[in-house]
Formats: sequence, structure tokens, C-alpha cells
Amino acid sequence: MTSPAAFGSAVRTARRRAGLTQEELAHRAGVGRRFVVDVESGHPRAELGKALALLDVLDVYLAPTQLSPIAPPLEDVDLDAVLAHCL
Repeated sequence: MTSPAAFGSAVRTARRRAGLTQEELAHRAGVGRRFVVDVESGHPRAELGKALALLDVLDVYLAPTQLSPIAPPLEDVDLDAVLAHCL
């Protein structure tokens, strides 16, 4: 993700897949609904906007491989494939 708008879109997609309203997500996360609305609409909140700007300068980008609440179990990870990709 390279912008607050892309981050917001990913949050919105994940929230909808979870079947949550903005209010429910806000409550579960311990934040106000307005914050969820701002994030989903791509509002350049200082913290997020600045963090993404730093990552952009460093050529580092956040990219979800999939919208999943948990990572795969370690026994399901092909270590040889991961190492081959890194080398």
C-alpha cells in the first residue's frame, strides 16, 4: 500500500468481509466510529500519512498477501521456497 487511500480501501474490504459495520469495528478496536470513517475514506491522518511517506522514501511498501485474520501454521510454510525467494 502506498497511500492512506489504499490503506483505507484495504480496511474497508476486510471490514465488509468480516460482516462488521463501522460502529462494530470501532467498538471492537476501542476507537471512535469517526476514526474508522476517516481511515476508510483515505483521510491523511498524521500518523498514517507520515509513516507511509517514510516507507515511500525507503522504497518499502505494505502489501497484504491476503486478507486473513491469522498467518498459516508454521508447518504449512515451505521453508525451501521462502529461502529460494530470498536468495
